[in-house]
Amino acid sequence: MIDAIIFDCDGVIIDSEPIHLACFREVLKQEGLELSDEDYYGKYIGFDDHDCFQAVFQAAGREITEDKIAELKARKTVLIKKIFSTSIKPLPGAVELIQTAHAAGIGLAICSGALRDELAIITRTIGIDELIDVIVSADDVDRGKPDPQGYLLAMELLEQELTRRIRPARTWVIEDSPAGIIAAKKAGCKVLAIANAYNRPSLTNADNVVNSLSEITLQDLDTSMKMD
Repeated sequence: MIDAIIFDCDGVIIDSEPIHLACFREVLKQEGLELSDEDYYGKYIGFDDHDCFQAVFQAAGREITEDKIAELKARKTVLIKKIFSTSIKPLPGAVELIQTAHAAGIGLAICSGALRDELAIITRTIGIDELIDVIVSADDVDRGKPDPQGYLLAMELLEQELTRRIRPARTWVIEDSPAGIIAAKKAGCKVLAIANAYNRPSLTNADNVVNSLSEITLQDLDTSMKMD
């Protein structure tokens, strides 16, 4: 039996990476910096806002303070919230899997490098806010993926919320990035990867890889776990 399913958000529940890239570009343009598709998808996808801004400045040979990063994050958040509240749509199969798992009594969490306010808008807009038990955002951790801190915290909070044991080996994490897969594996979880932002060869450390959540069912995940 599955104890819990923890979802990354971008590239798993919604396809918001193009929106994040556009907003990063808008903020960085005001700082005299550019961010190419190749750099974002090849180097920075999976980073939280803090780490992405820091990495882009470092790559350009420019120093950046924590206060400046906070300012840039706030400017990006304004842009993101405006778009998320009007145009976000779920990826195929995501809402259906969440609904089925919720009905089966499985613990559900989101662990994302996005900010909490952004995740609240997303879950409300696509109608899953009442189904998710726990949300762990960039606001809740000191270290982003590939550090396992977020996934370990998500399981800890699920145990508190549901008042039952959440075993890492009985927990599926659904990810779309190599950094996220590493984080989930370090936390001791099984990983289903979605070949969305990255191709399949980049995701081979996952326990299973699919092109879309519409290809997988809760029964598939449960059967795969029972086979181990």
